[in-house]
Amino acid sequence: MASEEVKSGVEARTGGDPVERAADGGDSGAVDAGATGAAAGGDRSAAEANVEAAKSARPKHRRMRDMALSMAVLLVPLGLFYWAWSWLAEDRQVSVVDTGENYATAASLGLPAIEPELSEDWKPISTHLAADGSTTTLRTGWYSPDGNGLQMSETSGPATEVDADLTGAGTPVEAGGIEWASYELDSGEAWVAEVDGATVVLSAEPDGIADLDDLAEGVAAAAS
Repeated sequence: MASEEVKSGVEARTGGDPVERAADGGDSGAVDAGATGAAAGGDRSAAEANVEAAKSARPKHRRMRDMALSMAVLLVPLGLFYWAWSWLAEDRQVSVVDTGENYATAASLGLPAIEPELSEDWKPISTHLAADGSTTTLRTGWYSPDGNGLQMSETSGPATEVDADLTGAGTPVEAGGIEWASYELDSGEAWVAEVDGATVVLSAEPDGIADLDDLAEGVAAAAS
């Protein structure tokens, strides 16, 4: 009886049965270990997420760089094209020729030698005089303000002396009070009229057809 009392006193001082304490302590340790493991697992998950985010961010930078390089590859030829187009479109200097001698010679051979009244933006760029028997032909190349090349020819013979394809009646065109006959040619278009007893032929390539009217009015103004 006394020994039981002693045992009870010991249990009271030590906080109960050792087996029970072990069981209670074991549960508490398991909980703490589980909480610690969960925290560690959470930290690892966050770190892994950050690594994955960094990995996914790097390809985006590469894609942006690749897109920039691709755009640069496209922009370089476009820039070169724009520069070339600007150079071709600008008002460049042309070689102007002196037509005075050929005009004077043509007049001495019986041609009216009409010098069209044009603005200073029209430039004479070529001149050629041919005399074959009784036929005299004077050709003058003109550079229009729009940068197109045209030709004015005067001949004492028929229009075929200037171009063999100028046959038939042509299509009537009025410019400067003169009735012209228009002909569509493989090389562009030509207008033909009798002016002051000579055959005048105005011709232009496709890009210069719109300038024929101004040249015809210049001829009419000089002949009036």
